[in-house]
Amino acid sequence: MQDLLLTINGTEYNAGFDKENKNRILINGNPYEIEQLKSYGSDIFSFSVNRRIYQIELNMSTNSHCSATLDGMTFDVDFTDETQKLLRQYLTDSGAGGHAGESIIKAPMPGMVVKVLVQVGDKVSKGDKVVIVEAMKMENVLAANASGVIGKIFVKEGQPVEKDAQLIEIEI
Repeated sequence: MQDLLLTINGTEYNAGFDKENKNRILINGNPYEIEQLKSYGSDIFSFSVNRRIYQIELNMSTNSHCSATLDGMTFDVDFTDETQKLLRQYLTDSGAGGHAGESIIKAPMPGMVVKVLVQVGDKVSKGDKVVIVEAMKMENVLAANASGVIGKIFVKEGQPVEKDAQLIEIEI
């Protein structure tokens, strides 16, 4: 199992993904059989969870945060692993972090850049769509995680990227 920490509306959950059975996950030790049934565009999906069908809309705002709408209710979801959680806590406690005045959009998983929706110098607001990355046959629309001006674009359309690869820098 590979562990991932999910924080949904402020409550933390431990999720484990089975490498041998990709349709099985454990959340806080409880097993769930998951199967993606259909994709409606780049952000709406239908899933079977323990043979019950759900439709969910995902809006990625950063490489580790999204909002998920299920049955008319919206949930804020942060995801990380234990190491990233400890590092984030250390950086917060120490006052360290990225360079002042910039925010970086990173690839949430390995994939291919489908479309860059902004150019250097464009003004963006937090939540504006800036780049589309295709991963596992699904398009992920990534949004600005801060308001500012596009300072650098590190990728081109059609370029493969690794998880956490820098895609776009926003000067804030």
